[in-house]
Amino acid sequence: MLSNRKNYDVLIDGERQGLGRMDIDFRNYVDVIRDWPKPGMAVCDISRLLEDPRVFHEAVVTLARPFVELQPNKVIGIEQRGLALGSAIAYFLGCGVVPVRSIAFLPDDYSRPIEVLPASRLADKGLALVSESIDPGDRVAIVDDWLVQGTTVLAVTRLVEKLGATVVGVACVINNLSEARRQLLGRPEIHYLIKDFQADVLHPPD
Repeated sequence: MLSNRKNYDVLIDGERQGLGRMDIDFRNYVDVIRDWPKPGMAVCDISRLLEDPRVFHEAVVTLARPFVELQPNKVIGIEQRGLALGSAIAYFLGCGVVPVRSIAFLPDDYSRPIEVLPASRLADKGLALVSESIDPGDRVAIVDDWLVQGTTVLAVTRLVEKLGATVVGVACVINNLSEARRQLLGRPEIHYLIKDFQADVLHPPD
């Protein structure tokens, strides 16, 4: 595993030299897709955040920073954008990356053992995690793009704990969790770029 401490030292040195966090309003890089997944509903799309090299870099560093001292060794990325973002965070931290992906993309003869999670708004057939990707004693960070109800993150957290590992924290671009839903998630701290993103057509789709 690469040195988390080395990345942390580079980060701190850069900030001391004035090369640290840029003044970016991440809300400007979020689009609202209306009438999806069904009429009258809407979802947040972070594609433009991922496309802009400067903004993407700042998002990755900002979300990775709190995990350096927590020393995770695995990052779980929830497809699709959570996996893209999680892979970059894992690289920065020197961690392995474990995808949570739709079972629709797994062949019928897939040989590795999987655990199927409840269906989400983006994967009607359910999500799957390769159970042997998580070892007892692993320290895991979970990355998703947008938390509204937190249903998928909660299911992943419970599965990680069932496999004998520990969730050290959750990272997301947009945190729209209510306080009640936040308490339901329990102990893992949530790190985010945007809190309570507002748009008149947004409804909880989880």
